[in-house]
Amino acid sequence: MLKTSPLLNGRLASAVATLRHGDMIVVADAGLPAPPGVETLDLAVTQGVPSLADVLPALRDAAVLHEVLVATDMGRVNPTRRALVGEIFTSDEIREVPHEEIEALLPRAALIVQTGECTPYANVVLVGGVSFFDMAMAES
Repeated sequence: MLKTSPLLNGRLASAVATLRHGDMIVVADAGLPAPPGVETLDLAVTQGVPSLADVLPALRDAAVLHEVLVATDMGRVNPTRRALVGEIFTSDEIREVPHEEIEALLPRAALIVQTGECTPYANVVLVGGVSFFDMAMAES
């Protein structure tokens, strides 16, 4: 479900606009392999561009999200990126899961957004939610 969005990338804006409760957009580091059949939007320009710090706030502001999944090991292996995710999203929104669970979810992703992030475990799964407030306002 799309909020008023500053997203300039048409494919990304479309993915957010069609995101429904439980649908997933994976924001991935440059090395995450996409499973066959899952659409990948490769935004990577150079090493680190764009970074998670560039992409995650734009998606947070554009999408209604139910939860945000990160690998349990992210804090140990990549504490800088884990802290970044904690700054962008609230602790109530973030759920840590084993890295294997994130890999198992990849085939169900609506879209994998490949960034230029070149640090380990810099993968974040955004799970779509529903804004009942927005729906109630539309009925008024």
